[in-house]
Amino acid sequence: MIEVKGLKKYYGKNRGIENVSFMINDGETYGLIGPNGAGKSTTIRILTGLLNEDSGEAYIGGFRIPKQINKVKAAIGYIPGEVNFYGDMRVKDFLELNRNFYKNVDIDYERYIVDLLGIDTNKRFKELSLGNKKKVAILQAFVHKPHYLVLDEPTNGLDPLIQQKFYSLLEDHRRTGAVVLFSSHVLSEVEKVCQRFGMIKEGKMIKEGDVNTLKELTYKVVEIRGFSGTIHGYEGKINRNGITFHVKIEELKDFLKRVTEHEFEDIEIKNPTLENIFLKYYKEEVK
Repeated sequence: MIEVKGLKKYYGKNRGIENVSFMINDGETYGLIGPNGAGKSTTIRILTGLLNEDSGEAYIGGFRIPKQINKVKAAIGYIPGEVNFYGDMRVKDFLELNRNFYKNVDIDYERYIVDLLGIDTNKRFKELSLGNKKKVAILQAFVHKPHYLVLDEPTNGLDPLIQQKFYSLLEDHRRTGAVVLFSSHVLSEVEKVCQRFGMIKEGKMIKEGDVNTLKELTYKVVEIRGFSGTIHGYEGKINRNGITFHVKIEELKDFLKRVTEHEFEDIEIKNPTLENIFLKYYKEEVK
């Protein structure tokens, strides 16, 4: 279990996080979601022993973090938001070095992840793209089969195919009973891989719950150009490009059917930004 109680961290006068609390059970992936600068990385750095909290408490497996981090460190797998390695070191040499930090690394499992993600172990790190560096970070985090995974924006830089393979690897690991903290600013991937979520903004938790409730906050942005009609039950906002509607996923088929009953020049369907979802959520809370 990972448990966070009222964590607070300031950088001088600047806010990091304030009164952040959540709990993650065995066999559960918890999505910590928020825009950049919300406080996700600060929370994660405290949990991995890289920062001391100003107040509050954090526990991993019952051990107080960061004070007792050494008692549980070998059972943690961590993917940082920014991945850096020794530039001149080859990947294969790094993997050999990495094995020394753990008692029993399953070489077959290591090879499985290398093959799954398509990692070129003969390359030097300075020759790797961001995505390929992130693959090695995933390997390093998973290879010792840790009970606790702390993942800070783990799919950043990965192409869609590798993302899907990573999701599969993560789900297989979770089913072993692992505890997973999954930080992201992408709502759709939190829906895909997590069972519960906590939404953080400006250093504070503003919403927490079952991942299915995220569907209540998700919608599509539909921009229609050259449209002069009205659609009963849907309120649009006129702008210089035409008119924009926010349509719930479950209502999209009905909405598009009604749109085709009118003349229009063009239509574009987009995902909203996470910031827009937050703003929409705030407005609904005020109402």
